[in-house]
Amino acid sequence: MFFGGIAHKLFMVNELRSAEVFLMRATELKKFKKLLLEQRAKLTGSMGRMAEEALKPNGGGQDVDEIADQGSDQFEQQLTLGLMEAGQQEVARIDEALKRIEDKTYGICEGCQAKIPKPRLEAVPSARYCVECQSKLERFGVLG
Repeated sequence: MFFGGIAHKLFMVNELRSAEVFLMRATELKKFKKLLLEQRAKLTGSMGRMAEEALKPNGGGQDVDEIADQGSDQFEQQLTLGLMEAGQQEVARIDEALKRIEDKTYGICEGCQAKIPKPRLEAVPSARYCVECQSKLERFGVLG
């Protein structure tokens, strides 16, 4: 009976520690979710402003200076559209990260299934891979 009591107490301590780890993990997840949502809002706001700018009509004059300005405007418009596309891709990565939070798989490397270190997630909250797996994928041309 004595050993049973000790085992029960040890089990309870381990259970409490597990709960503490889970709670800490839940607070971390909440922090990362907030960070991802803030990044998403910032990106979508920037993309909205870029869309307005890119869709502004440019003058249609025939003067040499105006034609040069049109070329410059078109270049700027193409650059803005490229930035918007990159922003849309980042929003998609953020949405995927938010889904991983809901699915309880956030912070787990999709390559090796190990935990992604917290500093990496703080630097790149939408990260799907640990640095080692990311490097391997980039080296073999799988990721850009």
